[in-house]
Amino acid sequence: MGKIEEIREKRFQYLHLLWEKTDGNIRAREDMDALGELLGYSKQEIEKVVQYLVDEYLVKYAGLSKLIEITHEGVKEIEEALSHPEEPTHYFPPVNIINVHHMEGSQIQQGTVSSSQSGTFITENKKDFDEFLNVLKDKLSDLNLGDDDKDEIDSDIATLEAQLNSSRPKSSILKESLLSIQRILEGAGGALVAQQLLPYIPPLLMLFK
Repeated sequence: MGKIEEIREKRFQYLHLLWEKTDGNIRAREDMDALGELLGYSKQEIEKVVQYLVDEYLVKYAGLSKLIEITHEGVKEIEEALSHPEEPTHYFPPVNIINVHHMEGSQIQQGTVSSSQSGTFITENKKDFDEFLNVLKDKLSDLNLGDDDKDEIDSDIATLEAQLNSSRPKSSILKESLLSIQRILEGAGGALVAQQLLPYIPPLLMLFK
């Protein structure tokens, strides 16, 4: 293996492990050094890999500590790589030629029972999610949310859309994003638009029971 291929492989392994540890949650944080140590990387390798992923906005630093978060773009990149393991992505070589270490519940193998169930679940109910998201995005500006809530709900919408369009969607991420949106809408108090949007959510959450 050439030097460049080895470097790209290490970047994938690191981002894939971060994706696994956070369950694809863009607000979950992990210690950058601890992740690298699980992969057997040196301190120098960790710094180089993380800095590259940050520069490409696949990962971002969380404050001044060594905590990091996967970004929406990072989730999309990993899910694209795992969905088509025989094809390279913009950042990584084909997954099926990568010696991926420390896999936990990996989704590289296709046709597993859990993946099949998840795929069927989305196929059967995607239109319900799409309807809710279309209404939510249409009414979003009328909610008069604060900057933090607006950023969070935008992130939740992006996460839901990425999961719904993924060939390996994760029910846990869909549910968490719905609950986050529900909390924000409930926090909007008696706003008429929020009260119009809230009834969409319980039937969607019931799908996860």
